[in-house]
Amino acid sequence: MPTLAETQLKELSAWIVASSQDEKAPLGNDFIRHDDYAQLVTVALDDPAPDLSTAIALGCLPLLVAHDALAATFAGIEGQAKLDERAAHVVWLSGAAIHDPMRGFPACHVVRVAESKTLRQAAVAAGLDPDADRLLVGIPTGCF
Repeated sequence: MPTLAETQLKELSAWIVASSQDEKAPLGNDFIRHDDYAQLVTVALDDPAPDLSTAIALGCLPLLVAHDALAATFAGIEGQAKLDERAAHVVWLSGAAIHDPMRGFPACHVVRVAESKTLRQAAVAAGLDPDADRLLVGIPTGCF
């Protein structure tokens, strides 16, 4: 049986896919292209966050998780909101989901991770238990 964190990771992955879908233009048969809303990056709980400055400069939103995720393939982003808006939206959605689990976004914990800091350090600084069975998602501070 999957843990709560594993279930939340699956929900988050599905939300990212849904948020990255192309959509039909309102006035025609053309499609508006949307690149990846965010990409999951696997990082150990006690390892420093990798240098993601190149990906961030391309407009990518890396979400750090201490679970196995597909390897991120960072490329320039088209058709998505600005990086800082997407990062703030993920933070807001996670907080809102704790009170309204029907939003389609997991009630995970999202923390800002400073350069060379670990997910564990970021969680503790935010007053969270990094070993609790809830998905912990880190967003590099350079995304804000």
